[in-house]
Amino acid sequence: MEPVKILKDLINFKTVNPPGNEYIVVDYVKSFFKKNKIKFKVFSKDQKRPNMIGYIGKGRPELFISCHSDTVPAGEGWKTNPFKSVIKNGRVYGRGTSDDKGPLACLISAVINIKKFEDKLKGTFIIGVLADEERGSDLGLKYLINEKKIKPDYAILPDVAGSMKKITVAEKGVLWLELTSFGKQVHGSMPQLGTNAVYNLIEVLDLIRKYKFKYKKHKFLSKPTLNLGQIEGGVAPNMVPSKAKAIIDIRYLPSQNPNKILNDIKVIIKKAQKKNKTIKIKIKVLEKSPATEVLPNNKLVKTIQKITKKILKIKPKITGLSGATDTKALVKKRIIAVGFSCGEHRMAHMANESIKIKELNDFTKVLTEIVKEFLS
Repeated sequence: MEPVKILKDLINFKTVNPPGNEYIVVDYVKSFFKKNKIKFKVFSKDQKRPNMIGYIGKGRPELFISCHSDTVPAGEGWKTNPFKSVIKNGRVYGRGTSDDKGPLACLISAVINIKKFEDKLKGTFIIGVLADEERGSDLGLKYLINEKKIKPDYAILPDVAGSMKKITVAEKGVLWLELTSFGKQVHGSMPQLGTNAVYNLIEVLDLIRKYKFKYKKHKFLSKPTLNLGQIEGGVAPNMVPSKAKAIIDIRYLPSQNPNKILNDIKVIIKKAQKKNKTIKIKIKVLEKSPATEVLPNNKLVKTIQKITKKILKIKPKITGLSGATDTKALVKKRIIAVGFSCGEHRMAHMANESIKIKELNDFTKVLTEIVKEFLS
């Protein structure tokens, strides 16, 4: 079956996370696999949010290629129904076309071709249709790894776009810090009698904004970043706020220690408190994921480059990613995992998300040949 036909079906299945309801996609793929006599298992932490794992071939090495079946909400600004596929000017429009139902359609389509060569494979091709990626993968890949449902040797995650022109071998670490400021609530006409939690939080955040990272440059990753992503405080304009919160998002490099960064932030807060005795700040770590990387000259990367160059006359560039994907969870378990996909990066999560039909067809061919070459 052509990837465009599959993608059109997948878009029509509304799997916005939350609530997800990825079982709709799994049921669809399940019937597809049964028809083509492909072995599979379903693993669920939540019955309405299952993960499906298919198998072609046997033995080691195991090559795992997975896509997620959930999407982000549609949001505003759509010119068409985001959950009704539309084909226009050589592109398919709809929520998830790029992230990640387009790549998933290619993966499913490639399965038929690979199944024909099953007897010639020297190893196992494992296909993943996963849940919950858009909200952290606790019901998806993390669950499968932690419960030891999968332990492949190599993995490709088509969730990084790049139009098959890049292979990501490294990802920055993620550190999310929640800062809560406590003050004293009084009437807004007498602010001198209270302590403004918002003002004090702003004072601290201004110092944190000037924080200078210490790091070693990375060949594939840009410099570390710090972003103030959320802030809230106060309940009424005529009241001095007694509480305020902010969440900062730090992306760091493999050469950096997240605990050292956290300690530096705490030192900054203490310096602010020495100057202003009314500052009371509580800090909480909301997320701490390590920076991850694999050797860029590994067998999987070389195979991807070889096949892509052969079919598309493109040699994908080795690069890194500032964001975080499910690849991180695999690398943490010493699995050689990289990101490689079709689609344009700017399309993910935006209104009027779309993907080129040509890329869908090309990526299907490339995935098919990568598996055959790697497991030959």
